Amino acid sequence: MIGILVMMNNYFHDLAAGIVFVCGMTMFVLARKVEEIGSRESKEIFLGTYPTLVHIIGGAIIFMLFAGVIRTFTYKEFEWANAVGNDQVPAIIVKHIFLGGIFFYGVVLWVKSHKKVKEMRKELAAGR
Repeated sequence: MIGILVMMNNYFHDLAAGIVFVCGMTMFVLARKVEEIGSRESKEIFLGTYPTLVHIIGGAIIFMLFAGVIRTFTYKEFEWANAVGNDQVPAIIVKHIFLGGIFFYGVVLWVKSHKKVKEMRKELAAGR
């Protein structure tokens, strides 16, 4: 039973990395598109959806922290042992590099988007 729970923890931990990337990319792409359009309405719509995306990405990061603790303590027994036993050590290394990369890239895109959000909020406040 504990093995299934650890496996699910690891799966959802990996999934959360993808969620951070997708939310970060969504924020970034929407912010750029809204800048292209430039209308007040598009900015208001984007600024209305931005908090929801922040909650999703923030929740995924918090989950990753807690799930990461469990993953760290069970890594050798549940993940590393299986990889070594099946000659998949290179695959697990590539997986962790890839997931770490998309996680950090998602966070970078979020930070870039947040800067644009601050600018949009100032523009809308000045326009009133």
